[in-house]
Amino acid sequence: MTRLPPPEQWALVKMDEMELAELIEQHIDFYTVDEDGNERSVHLPMPFVRHYLRRDDGVLPTIVAYATMPLVLADGELLAPEGLDRQRGIQFIIPDELRAVVPKREDCTPECVRRAMAFLCDKWLVDVATNETGKAELIAVALTILERSLLDERPCFFITAGRRGNGKTTAIHMLIKAVTGDAPASSAWSSNEEERRKTLMSHFMYGAAYILWDNIGKGTQISCPHIERACTSANYADRRLGESEIVRVSSTAIHIFTGNNIGAKGDLASRKDEIRLNADRADPENRKFKHQFPLIWTNTHRAEILSALYTILLGNPQLSKPQDDAGKTRFKMWWRLVGSAVEHGCKLLGVGLDYGKLFVDQEDDDEESASLADVLEILLTWNKDEFEAKDVAMRINTIRSGELAQTVRDFLAPGSLAERQFSAKTVSRMLKKHKDGPVRSEAGRTLVLRSRQSVNPDKLLYRVEELKTP
Repeated sequence: MTRLPPPEQWALVKMDEMELAELIEQHIDFYTVDEDGNERSVHLPMPFVRHYLRRDDGVLPTIVAYATMPLVLADGELLAPEGLDRQRGIQFIIPDELRAVVPKREDCTPECVRRAMAFLCDKWLVDVATNETGKAELIAVALTILERSLLDERPCFFITAGRRGNGKTTAIHMLIKAVTGDAPASSAWSSNEEERRKTLMSHFMYGAAYILWDNIGKGTQISCPHIERACTSANYADRRLGESEIVRVSSTAIHIFTGNNIGAKGDLASRKDEIRLNADRADPENRKFKHQFPLIWTNTHRAEILSALYTILLGNPQLSKPQDDAGKTRFKMWWRLVGSAVEHGCKLLGVGLDYGKLFVDQEDDDEESASLADVLEILLTWNKDEFEAKDVAMRINTIRSGELAQTVRDFLAPGSLAERQFSAKTVSRMLKKHKDGPVRSEAGRTLVLRSRQSVNPDKLLYRVEELKTP
């Protein structure tokens, strides 16, 4: 295949009043007539421009995203019109050279899908320090960026390793370079929630394809309500920076996190796919490489890479099933378009990948859930029946050297000293945060903390219940 030319770079930018006035006047000539009947062109008065700028009656089409590549729909059809798709609010700007590399669906046979997966894993991602499953998950990252405009919900991706030099940043730069043709740009992770909120809104308003949170501090466990909300919604509403106006934008940008031994906690743990890199040596940057300059190789073979990615998408047998067919994971449309396509490709290569199981297993690795599971096991050992918060407080205040009591103390108040006295009110406040949230324990049981009002209206009765899960 011939090398694809550098793509034009696009962004969604709101026009100001002068730009809009100039645009209107390119299509409509406003004029006045003097006393002699002569016509003279004039500028459109600004009050009319401002009204046009704020028009919200639905007559004018709204653009929520732009696409420089075709999209594969849930029924297997290829969406690649010239210009604006009014139904979805997507502006298509696809170069002819790129249209030429997209295969026809009828040509995407299982053998073609197998060859495409083999090419991507063994030729393109050959130097990435992960196993075949990890490479398949990286392919899913690329496909998610491709299909992002169609996804009402989407996972975020964590690229992690045990130490520096394993190629985390290089791997994700290869994916972004292949899909967008653009040089990757990173965003700094801030511990300040307000700063992250501003960064999110800026990227969403710009129509960014991805947000790369690169080189996060070692061991950081990430939780952010704004990112969690963005992953499970097609749109994101927030205050415009520096103004009191509330704006509503598309939130389809894909979140990618890289760092050493980083992870997700809280609600984000159920929304992430973690890909682990491991070179098994102290100086991973000095290992032997097939491609000494992987980004240059990616750019040179971008046409072949994209053709292989579309072959996997179009050759997905899940697209032939009814659209209300049961899907794995909480991200139903993502699994239908991307997850199931990668699973199918892995099956043809003899690689086992099940996203339904993968998301469950990764959520079980969440430190917060694991700690809660340990505490519920302890509480079940202490109290087979119902108990009050004061019973827990009395036990952990009385037992100073016991490992179980210290585990409960650390969970209720991380970093607390053994001498600390816990009141029943404090324990009750902590337990309320975790009721009705099932977790799996190391013993293989699914446990949940339940509560009900006692005879005393100011007190709750708690119990640990074991759920019978299929």
